[in-house]
Amino acid sequence: MQIAPIYNLQSAICNHTMIRSVVPGDLWSLRRKPRNQVVLYTDELLAQAHRPAWLALRCLAQGNGRDRATLIAQERGVNAVAQALGRGGRPEQDIVYLGTSGVRASRLPSDYDVWFRLLEQLCINAGHNYVQRLYAAAPSQHTEVREIFRQLGFQAYTHKTIMHLSGPDWDQRTTLAPMRMQSRRDYWAIHKLYGAVTPHLVQHAEVRNARHWSISVPQQIGRHRRVAWVLGPDDDLAAYLRLSSGISGHVFSLLIRPDARDQVVEALRFGLAQLSDTRPIYLVLREYQEELIAPCQALGFQPIGEQALLVKSTVVAVRRPLLAPSFEPGLEPRVNAPRISTAREDG
Repeated sequence: MQIAPIYNLQSAICNHTMIRSVVPGDLWSLRRKPRNQVVLYTDELLAQAHRPAWLALRCLAQGNGRDRATLIAQERGVNAVAQALGRGGRPEQDIVYLGTSGVRASRLPSDYDVWFRLLEQLCINAGHNYVQRLYAAAPSQHTEVREIFRQLGFQAYTHKTIMHLSGPDWDQRTTLAPMRMQSRRDYWAIHKLYGAVTPHLVQHAEVRNARHWSISVPQQIGRHRRVAWVLGPDDDLAAYLRLSSGISGHVFSLLIRPDARDQVVEALRFGLAQLSDTRPIYLVLREYQEELIAPCQALGFQPIGEQALLVKSTVVAVRRPLLAPSFEPGLEPRVNAPRISTAREDG
């Protein structure tokens, strides 16, 4: 279904809508059930219940910046909110929440118009805070939300399927893959496996390096936990299984070499054997892993949703001629030493 670009039709009205950072008076309204909302689940957020009021409180105490952001649009008793979370020290943010509360009035802009303006300002603020890439995992059924992101310059680089363990292990085998806990020496091997099984378009969008895979020891704070396991020799891994656990459930993600796909069920059984509670269990597969869906269904996982993974860059590469200073009278040529890492990549 093609959607008309409706989000610019009421620009004159939307420009009068006040967009600002969160203030203490917003916390009460954010605790109430919104009239309309979209949660853009990352893998980590799928394991943890998203609480807009709690994130707004953190933004209120620590300010909007690279680690988190909450923006509010307010007009005539209607409040709208957009929220984003940083990615652990990297110059990146995930847009995670859009919501509206209050009585809908016909003379006011639609929720999608207001969300467009909020996201537009969120992108501007991200650039001011040296965020180089913005991501959004838009639910496939929300075509209007995807159209907003398209008009703001976001591009889809892949899709993913969320599966829920909701049935029995039909083949009833108990074989577990001989996986071992990830260690520091595995970072580069995992990154090499990622490069071997992931399309170049996805790699270009995600800009990952070996440090992305670092979990030197299992990380656990309360019920929040991250842990990972690998299969195969140190320099030639066959599979990588990662688990994120939170109050809302457990989320598995998997990398596996094409010639080792017959071990996908055994690898997942190994991960399931590490769990000892009744929280929901999810598995996330990308569209280039669709051949894994059938064996995962045999294990009891069923698809419950799809997301389009979107990215927007806030920086533009600039080419600087190195020889130009040589031809300018009165100036001494100077060439800066090149850097391996992107500026502010690890800031």
